[in-house]
Amino acid sequence: MSIQNKKTAIFIMPRSSSAWLGAEAMWISTAGWAAAAKRKFGDAVVVTTDRVATPAEVLTYPLSKGKLKNKNKFVSFIPVFIKIFFKDLTTWKDTRNWKILKKLTYRKEDVAFVWEKHDLFTGPGRKFANKLEVPFISYVHAPVVWEAQKWGVNRYIWGQLLEKWEASSLKKADYVAVVSEEVKQKVIEMGVSPSKVFISPMAVDARLFSEKESEASDLRQELDLEGKFVIGWTGSFRSFHGVDHLILAFSKLSREHPELVLLLVGEGAEKKKCINLVLKLKLRDKIIFTGRKSFIEIPGYVTVFDLAVVSASSANGFHYSPLKLREYLAACKPVLAPNAGEIPKIFKDGVNLKLFEAGQIESLIAGMEFYISNPQLKEEISENGKKLALTTSTWEVELEKCMTFIQKYK
Repeated sequence: MSIQNKKTAIFIMPRSSSAWLGAEAMWISTAGWAAAAKRKFGDAVVVTTDRVATPAEVLTYPLSKGKLKNKNKFVSFIPVFIKIFFKDLTTWKDTRNWKILKKLTYRKEDVAFVWEKHDLFTGPGRKFANKLEVPFISYVHAPVVWEAQKWGVNRYIWGQLLEKWEASSLKKADYVAVVSEEVKQKVIEMGVSPSKVFISPMAVDARLFSEKESEASDLRQELDLEGKFVIGWTGSFRSFHGVDHLILAFSKLSREHPELVLLLVGEGAEKKKCINLVLKLKLRDKIIFTGRKSFIEIPGYVTVFDLAVVSASSANGFHYSPLKLREYLAACKPVLAPNAGEIPKIFKDGVNLKLFEAGQIESLIAGMEFYISNPQLKEEISENGKKLALTTSTWEVELEKCMTFIQKYK
């Protein structure tokens, strides 16, 4: 790209660089979009309430690397709705100061667009885009109040007010990118014009997830995985991910296949429960918990997987787009994923991955057994999955889809 044609894409994350601990997908997806934009336009920056960063720097976010806070005895006596209310109040307060934007001195002709991750409270993206007279894109993983209700978090009266606030924010966007059909329908129900909305599922930076055999060899030795068949999972230990189902399925399967090892990479609220289950099943020598790893370390762990699992406790309300699914495929790993949400509409069972019925442990076992017992098919499906990911599931593909949508409806 020539200097004359160079532009900057501006990405706004409406919290601090230490936010979303335990929900790193928020940062990874933003870094992916921004990296693709930088390659296309020449430059991209990610702005938070406390700093301006490059796409590569955002891959190390959140900057707070501590563990998720444990509840103390006093906090446990406070009603849940009060804790949620004060958490919301703190979030609102922490996201009001946007002095950092005043330091950005861009002209209209220098900027491609302003992109902002949708959050509970309105960020500065709309006003900043107006100032520059450029398109404003709101990126929606899910409306916050609506998604929280799915996981049993109720905000009662103030939740209704906040959802109206969310709706007002979304309606002001020029374009609304959503990760799934279910999220699209929800934002339309909230009053957003269908002509503004397009589906942009999670994607992958294939450059980060290409196979690295040397790293795999070193890590296999470090984790004592030589001669083992490694079933792997990455993510956050949350109830809807159903990692306990994966452990139970593994327990039954490992009786027939003593060479199996389950490698669980991540952290989260349900981890302690999963550890207790492993101890109860006497599988301590068969299941490895690595703890939290930074995103830049994840590709190395994926390289040692002989089978990669996207887990889910249920297909009901499966509205999200699994980031790890595309990462596994790009790394040329055989994938076992739930027959839920967008997945069966985009991927073909037995062609580029294998599906199981979410919530059914026997189906999960059958899926793992399929790969273990069919090494040739395992390799074919892995190759097919990688080809599909590289042609349809990269951040470049999603950015081009967005640019085409803007050109069509501007």
